[in-house]
Amino acid sequence: MAGWLFLLVSLAGTAIVINAAKPLRGPISIVPSWVLAFLTLDLALFHIGLALLVAGGFALFGALDAWPGKLALLLTLASSAVLLVLWLPSLRAGSVTDAVAAELELDEVERIPRRLLLRPIPRVRDGVSVLRDVPFARRDGRVLDMDIYHGSGHAGRRPGLVFLHGGGWVLGDKREQGLPLCNHLASLGWVCANANYRLSPGATYPDHVDDATSAVAWLREQSDDYGVDPDFIAIAGNSAGAHIAAMTALTGDSVQAIVTFYGVYDLTNRLGVHGSAFLKRLIGPYVLKAFLDSEPERFHAASPMDHVERASIPWLILQGDRDSLTPVPEAREFARRLREHSKHAVGYAELPGAQHAFDIYYSLRTFAAVELAARFLVTAYRRIR
Repeated sequence: MAGWLFLLVSLAGTAIVINAAKPLRGPISIVPSWVLAFLTLDLALFHIGLALLVAGGFALFGALDAWPGKLALLLTLASSAVLLVLWLPSLRAGSVTDAVAAELELDEVERIPRRLLLRPIPRVRDGVSVLRDVPFARRDGRVLDMDIYHGSGHAGRRPGLVFLHGGGWVLGDKREQGLPLCNHLASLGWVCANANYRLSPGATYPDHVDDATSAVAWLREQSDDYGVDPDFIAIAGNSAGAHIAAMTALTGDSVQAIVTFYGVYDLTNRLGVHGSAFLKRLIGPYVLKAFLDSEPERFHAASPMDHVERASIPWLILQGDRDSLTPVPEAREFARRLREHSKHAVGYAELPGAQHAFDIYYSLRTFAAVELAARFLVTAYRRIR
């Protein structure tokens, strides 16, 4: 009995690893498949350790006495080996980001403590304080708020950052995303506002951008209270939050630098990298509340890809090459167009083996990406002063 149970567990583990290697991209399967892949890849060593621990437990109960248990052990070892191979590209993340830093001649900054690898779920770091749920706007009968991160021992005016979470414009929260970046910048002396915004379908684009602009304006207006340098506020975001940050930067002049993590840069799907559900089940009915064939101008107006000629600030793009939600060709093309039109620094870092949301947990890829973002922003601030 123990052998058969072990075989069932090992088959489930093998299926999870197969999904991590090649996530499903069907209209219904794409999101749950990505969730499993993201959790598996970014916590690969923990998964391998758990798999071997479970195998040892089954062995103690005699699971290896019969062929089902022996087969299960082979599957466990094989899937663990495959997962290790999938994880190994993360060892190259630092060299990739170092190359970008060298290309852009970025300043050195303090590194994130490597001991955080042992507790990958981000918490508020030592020396950093957070003011929770600070209201910055009132929209549609609800109060929009932000969490403000700041470090101790930093006097005088400090640069600011507004961070916008992802979640496909329909979900997400400031307490869940951007924590490694906000913690790290706060430890370097920055003031970081991790802001919420109205979500679709209640909100219709450009409501999201209006809220982001309000967050930036509020932080600048309250600069005396929070020690922010009103002449330098940057913006950052991931996924849908990166799209909102990008449109905030491209359609206004309120921010002085931008960092986007695995963003959505085109709501028309002109490159064909997104499945049919992207337009028919998300962007059309929920975000824009329009049809591409009848109102194409609204989709283009909401696409950063169509506004690159307005880029007027330093920009860093971070992207994973295994991203199944925002595939890498779109980020590459957006970076290429930005470099053609912008007179400012444009950095592009493609992290090997990284899935969507690779910066949520502490990992080697998170360290590399967040440290590059910090170096980029610190350098942009120094150069603008």
